[in-house]
Amino acid sequence: METDLQNTNSKNPFSNPLLWAVFGLYIIIASCTMYHHELWGDEFHSWNIAKGSGSFFDLIYNRRYEGHPPVWYIVLWIISKFTHNLIYVKIIHLTLAILVIFVMLFYSPLPTGTKILLPFGYYFIFEYAILSRNYVLAVLAGFLICVIINKEFKYKSIVYYSLLFFMSNVHLIGMLLAGSLHLYFLISSVEQKKKRSFIALHALLGILIFLPAIHFISQPPESKIDILYYVVRWTPSIFAIDLQAPLRAFAPIPAWWEYNFWNTQFLLQLHPTYRILKIISPLLAFTFIVLGCYILYDNKKSLVVFIANVVVTFLVGNIFALLTQRYSGFIFIGFIISLWLYCYDTPLQKNKKIIVLVLLCIQLIAGVFIVTKDIELPFSNGYRVKELINEVPPNEKMFPDYCAFNTISACTDQSYYCVDIERNISFIVWGNDKTMLDDKTRYCDGLNYLFKKDSIKTVYLISISPPALLDKTDKKLFYSFDVELVDKRDDAIEKGSNLYLYKISAL
Repeated sequence: METDLQNTNSKNPFSNPLLWAVFGLYIIIASCTMYHHELWGDEFHSWNIAKGSGSFFDLIYNRRYEGHPPVWYIVLWIISKFTHNLIYVKIIHLTLAILVIFVMLFYSPLPTGTKILLPFGYYFIFEYAILSRNYVLAVLAGFLICVIINKEFKYKSIVYYSLLFFMSNVHLIGMLLAGSLHLYFLISSVEQKKKRSFIALHALLGILIFLPAIHFISQPPESKIDILYYVVRWTPSIFAIDLQAPLRAFAPIPAWWEYNFWNTQFLLQLHPTYRILKIISPLLAFTFIVLGCYILYDNKKSLVVFIANVVVTFLVGNIFALLTQRYSGFIFIGFIISLWLYCYDTPLQKNKKIIVLVLLCIQLIAGVFIVTKDIELPFSNGYRVKELINEVPPNEKMFPDYCAFNTISACTDQSYYCVDIERNISFIVWGNDKTMLDDKTRYCDGLNYLFKKDSIKTVYLISISPPALLDKTDKKLFYSFDVELVDKRDDAIEKGSNLYLYKISAL
């Protein structure tokens, strides 16, 4: 088996029909899943900022509170200059995901067994393929760096640093992985006995290349959200969440018995029922890191990439809690990139291949489950907002609340007056409005102002909050107004993507 795989890797991969079959199957499954996938709030949010920005500099300014560098917003902004049809966002993202798999299949030195399983694992078939977010760009840039990092060609430095710059300006966790990759480059330079001046220069260039991303990630001073903001709010629970990240990364199997299973991990979800799992889960998370180190141990450069990425992710995770699969997943992506670099120099031993295949089978189980569910069930009900809007009588006024705005604006391509922040907006800017959401009477205050300003007695409100949550948000609302739930769309996998239509009248 080992000899066969080594022989396969030594041949021209483009002549391997098995790899083409895997690639074709991936395109079919990913396309089918994307076709059935319904966009949700975070996907809408970035799109609204992009299409609502008139110029490039408007775009850069409008995303200032996002905490994300601008690359994905630029991609969306370019799309929005040609069309406001959201299907093209899905098409572009799917194309990028397919490119990721193409590069991995035909340009990586990974064993054939790994190449066969990897595309259908959780992160490559769903989280970084179907959800139209910025992460896929960081994965693609990371894989392209792997392709060129050990090659010598004209203008290599320009291509390398361009990819490093691109990767770091996609997302914070992309920047962390890019920094780990640059360590590999520097260690390789040391091994090649490059001059100290050469190494020092490239170490400095690495620092300089990340400065723009750090600038874009940093919040403006008026937001009052800086490192100190998170440090003073640190609790041991954040550390505990951080310890769970490798478990989420290497075993992203959701809690399949729950309807709202997305962003759950089955072992973590069982903690309240089986307390022993609170001990087992961290040990299992640590075991995954140990296994990664064991697999990569024979190649110190690759091991450094993996360990460095885990360490910096852990440190940053103690500031920004790694609560979701998409954040933790870059620990797994870091492992795959490290394994890719490892295979350039060192053939995988049989026992290590088996471990890798077991890890990929866990990913495969998660991938099959979530793709099946995303095809079967609505991930989001955002696309159904027009159904609720059509239920509003022609002579009545309809408004969204702030939290429902992204969905309604993206799906109808209109700006709206938001009841609870008392103004018309075309996209959400996470600035001072965040503090307004802490106002315990914002619905009452907004409705009183609206009724007085427009001399009306009834409005229709579209919200993502069911009645119980709406009552919890503003305790005075149901006592001060007659609130009637007219209709709802509440069967979405993503529990924040349901819609509720209310008729609210003055008493």
